[in-house]
Amino acid sequence: MRKDSIEKGAQKELAEINVTPLGDVSLTLIIILMVISPMIMQSMIKVHSSKAVKSTQAEKAKEKPLFVRITNEAIYLNTEKMGSEEEFSLRLIKELEKKSDKAVMITANREVPHGKVVHILDLSRQSGAVKLSLVKRAERETGKKRPG
Repeated sequence: MRKDSIEKGAQKELAEINVTPLGDVSLTLIIILMVISPMIMQSMIKVHSSKAVKSTQAEKAKEKPLFVRITNEAIYLNTEKMGSEEEFSLRLIKELEKKSDKAVMITANREVPHGKVVHILDLSRQSGAVKLSLVKRAERETGKKRPG
């Protein structure tokens, strides 16, 4: 700019960034995330952690819980070895019909891939399980000590 143009009343150029479009885009993204987040939470599998049961509640609940043990070789429902996932699902449906609480406790060996455990959780949910609990196996049961 020339010095004399300012004196004659010419307008000064602005070198500032216009932040209005940035604000509009940010608010639009926030609204989209607020609308989508409840839908995402509904589609997730909800897993209840196992908790200690009070003795009064234990006396009321005479039913034995359903235990599912996952290994690389097979799936066990309570102590019975299942031949396939379809057999497991059908058998679980029959067992859950007898139960009032519809709770299933699931444990897996360390070597079992995460995807297989999630698949069994999903099968259990589809078979009618209402409460799913992941149970950590004791070291003495596995026969191996944890490293570190």
